[in-house]
Amino acid sequence: MTTITIGLDGANWELIGDWLEEGRLPNLQRLIDDGIGGGSESCLPPITVPNWKCYATGKNPGKLDVFRFDRIDTANQEHVFHDATDFRSAELWDYLNDEGHTAGVVNKPSTYPPKSIDGFVVAGGPDASETTYRSLDTGFATPPEVEQFLREELDYRVHPSPMISPTEKGAAEVEAVLDLIELRFEAAERLLDREDPEFLHLTVFYSMALQHYFWDGEPVRRAWERIDENLGRFLDAGHDVLVMSDHGTWPVDTVFYVNAWLAQEGYLATERGVDELLGRVGFTKERALSLAKSLGMTETLANVVPERVQRLVPWEEGVKADRVLSVIDWDATTAVASNQGPIYLTLDPGDPAYEATRDELIRKLEALTHPQTGQQLVKAVYRGEAYYDGPYAHHAPDLLLDQGQNVHVSDAVGPAEPIADEGVWAGGNMPEGIFLFSGPRFRSAGLGEQASITDLLPTLLHTMGAAVPDDVDGEVLDVFAPGSEPAERAVEYRAPISGDRTGAGDDDEAVEQRLADLGYLE
Repeated sequence: MTTITIGLDGANWELIGDWLEEGRLPNLQRLIDDGIGGGSESCLPPITVPNWKCYATGKNPGKLDVFRFDRIDTANQEHVFHDATDFRSAELWDYLNDEGHTAGVVNKPSTYPPKSIDGFVVAGGPDASETTYRSLDTGFATPPEVEQFLREELDYRVHPSPMISPTEKGAAEVEAVLDLIELRFEAAERLLDREDPEFLHLTVFYSMALQHYFWDGEPVRRAWERIDENLGRFLDAGHDVLVMSDHGTWPVDTVFYVNAWLAQEGYLATERGVDELLGRVGFTKERALSLAKSLGMTETLANVVPERVQRLVPWEEGVKADRVLSVIDWDATTAVASNQGPIYLTLDPGDPAYEATRDELIRKLEALTHPQTGQQLVKAVYRGEAYYDGPYAHHAPDLLLDQGQNVHVSDAVGPAEPIADEGVWAGGNMPEGIFLFSGPRFRSAGLGEQASITDLLPTLLHTMGAAVPDDVDGEVLDVFAPGSEPAERAVEYRAPISGDRTGAGDDDEAVEQRLADLGYLE
């Protein structure tokens, strides 16, 4: 028997509730009927990174030293982009290995570059990529013989082709995502048979891209039906299964352009640059990608157009992600924000104006409402070092925004108004995801439970008879069947082991190209 985690990026029960009632997801319903679960609260910001690592470590980002894909270094006026080597913690599979268990990881985000474990690691999107146009073909898995098997036997791909994007989300792009879902499950099943790990983790990631662009539309329903069909691969072998997500997805009713608001309020100033000129003549990244695809020239462009030139082209919403800092007038700027909420001040914490500015921003942001609907745009604003806990909490963003319900906070600079009724995404990230334990060792109690995403690691370790590190934030959940071995056994604790890989990975520029050019830093 293998313990299996199936991670579904951006999943939440509200999204799929009607499809469950209609009988469209029979295998998931079977797991629900036999299991116990409910809502899982992610860490802020509720995005892929940091939350897949919060699951894998059982810790909040204050103990990981990574708070999202990137951070804004206002002192040096630059973006810093993270890869797997920047996280300061061992993971679930490290602890299982340390106690004699083998493990396999397939497609979990924030695992690139993949490390060597007693088992295998297949790195996942969006970080395992070279550029917007070229998917990573080698170096995505360890050990080398597993990567060779995936390439030769399954023609394994890290990313869909053609890549779905804001302007390219037609039938071909949807089918590419559906095919990739099938490929992920096929790879997991084949590696389970071939390598026989005692623990297996599988993430389905690009279904989240469909949810971003279509919310609960027909492409998303088809993706969930494909996921459900493939869940059947693991249901009849007596495995213990955890189905979980890093966060949830809700429909976007309002877009809050936080940098446009900061500019309007006098906290952020910009300089006129090439981005503005290109935008005025209608030359945007969406149009460039669409034209390149229609002419069959994406590979040619990737080879002949320098990456720095590709990144000059603005999105239709304006300047975003890695380009925001290049248009800022730093001498006249006090605050700048990243996508989905982190705000960084240019003031030193020792400056007398620092706390006064944070107080002022908190008061103004928490009072913001939609001018027509009265909808609260920001549920709460937290000081980073107070929200997080751990030795690296002081490295956190100066402020964190907890987005209002059905609000997406965009970092775009350029919109004339900071509030819009629609944007690029139809579905945005929300803090509550899902968890569901099902199998011989778990009781059947439905979906009435609540948990933190950090509870999943200690619960899995205890399920498998392993000790729980005493520096985690999560707790072992009360999910076990009466009389089962984990229910009868007391939770054991142990000293943590080092998971520090700092300095072993790529430089910031390479990581920036993989993430920003892939477009995931929307």
